[in-house]
Amino acid sequence: MQALRFEGSGFEYFKIWIVNLLLILITLGLYYPWAKVRNHRYFYANSTLEGRNFEYHATGKQLFVGYLIAMALFITYVIIQNISPVGSMVVLLVFLLALPWIIWRSLKFNFRMTSFSNVRFSFEEGVGGAYVNYMLLPIAFFLALYVGPIVMAILLPTLGESASSGMTGVFITVGIIISLVLAIYLFAFMKKNNTRYMVGGCRYGQGCFFTDVETKGFLIILLKTIGFSLLSFFLFALLAGVVVSATVGLEGLVGIQQSISDLDAMGDIFAGSAFLVIVGSVYLGFIVLTLIIIAYSYTRQRTYIYANSTLDGNINFASTLKMSSMAWVMISNFFAVILSLGLALAWAKVRMARLILENTQVNTDAGFEQYITQKQQEQSSLGEQIGDAFDVDVGIGF
Repeated sequence: MQALRFEGSGFEYFKIWIVNLLLILITLGLYYPWAKVRNHRYFYANSTLEGRNFEYHATGKQLFVGYLIAMALFITYVIIQNISPVGSMVVLLVFLLALPWIIWRSLKFNFRMTSFSNVRFSFEEGVGGAYVNYMLLPIAFFLALYVGPIVMAILLPTLGESASSGMTGVFITVGIIISLVLAIYLFAFMKKNNTRYMVGGCRYGQGCFFTDVETKGFLIILLKTIGFSLLSFFLFALLAGVVVSATVGLEGLVGIQQSISDLDAMGDIFAGSAFLVIVGSVYLGFIVLTLIIIAYSYTRQRTYIYANSTLDGNINFASTLKMSSMAWVMISNFFAVILSLGLALAWAKVRMARLILENTQVNTDAGFEQYITQKQQEQSSLGEQIGDAFDVDVGIGF
């Protein structure tokens, strides 16, 4: 197994990022598609595997078409919203109905615009799968969250006054349990279907990706994440309670001392400042804990997906990304971007790209070179035909 590498640097990307930002501001946002292309090309060109790199082939002009469409739709929505609230709801509904199609077209476009070692990727799944994965399953998931309350709203009035408070409590508890169980299962089922749709639809030249993930695997990860979250927030709440109690006691002591020395105003200032520090610390602690939980869930899912995915049945993948490394980079990036007023964003993106790539492994044992050469020859013979077919297929570039 060989890990991918990221050969760029924060300073190099900062120069691209700051120029893009200035040009976007100067052009009132019109330069955004070209900025996106420059960003993608930098990260793709610096992502390598055994000396071979990725490439991004889209142009700013192609993305500009989709960008104009998106802006036109947004402006239309804002105008209609000010004229007619009902009309704005209709526009929003139309957008939601079109969203799976937009995602599907975007997937086809972006995969097609990506290549590795001069061999293009593509996405071959149909639009029907997009509507199942990005509309029907999310709707089913959110409905599951409210199945319990809906059942209770229907049944409790029929019981009337004959229902005791104990029976009402039982109905409420059962309804909540039903909702949670259904929602948890459907989330894992949705994650499995999404992964199979995305990975199974991906092609490398004529090579097919395949993943054998199951609902059970995602269900186990989800349950562990929920348990880890509950335990973490419980311990955090205990710690925050101890700190607040200690601070309140300290404030009382300071108040007594200040009243003795007739410096009540100073005591008030101290108390107010301490309160703000406590609130700010609790808020930041909540953010840090949330990032740790996200890192835990992401790394577990990533490891599971990579371990069960192959290319043409003989090239395997693995993820060595650990929660601790992911959490550290996410947390340090967050504080760096905040403290630098956004200027460290370029550095943060490079750090994250390097972490992700260097913990992504591909089986490059004997036969890998021959496999790449074969895919290059296959694409060479079909390149002209595919190029013509995709000449006007610019998709929605956002």
